[in-house]
Amino acid sequence: MPSIENWWNCQIDWETPAGQLLARFAAALPAHRSYRITVFGSAPLQLTVDRNLLSGDVDIFSDDDEDLSEMIRETGLEKGHGGLYLEPSFELSFRASTRWRQRARVIQLHHVTFTFPHPLDILIGKLGRLDPKDLEAFKRVIQLTGHPTAEELIRELQNGLDLFRPAFDEETPNRYPENTQRLWQELYASSIDVRKIIIEPAIKKRQEGYGESPPDYKGALGR
Repeated sequence: MPSIENWWNCQIDWETPAGQLLARFAAALPAHRSYRITVFGSAPLQLTVDRNLLSGDVDIFSDDDEDLSEMIRETGLEKGHGGLYLEPSFELSFRASTRWRQRARVIQLHHVTFTFPHPLDILIGKLGRLDPKDLEAFKRVIQLTGHPTAEELIRELQNGLDLFRPAFDEETPNRYPENTQRLWQELYASSIDVRKIIIEPAIKKRQEGYGESPPDYKGALGR
């Protein structure tokens, strides 16, 4: 089975709006130290897949768990400064496959080390909301690259099993199960049983990895 990374070469287009903003930020940060920053949201898709996938902001977080808000304000690239802006966040906000760092690409610019997650992981992160622009990102990436296929996406969603757990906050319910069903209809013109195709096989693998017997789903349903 070919590696999923083969369809992405991560050639950064620094001339895109997101690329220019990140370059300005890197050049403006104080040079007395180094920085490690991950770019997520729509920006990595604009930078590496389709420069026409635009967004109003560029989401970033510090790999060292720093709050980047003050740095962004000091460089004048915060929301409200006019035009595209940097949106500070934390790694907890980026939900993807557990293997996302293995296939991300790391690129040095000035004294900043930028990490760009693989498009597959960017798309998985969008499943939690799946607004029209998120759905369009899925369609555009598939149109340009032929990926992810249904099989690739199923495999990585199984690896991201915890994405399907009930939300801690009842006021912001977990939309991954229902959005996955909606995505399958839109992208692959078919239905998907999320529990049967994604959750149960992933639980079985996890249990086997622990040396335990898998749950008796049929028996439980019968009872």
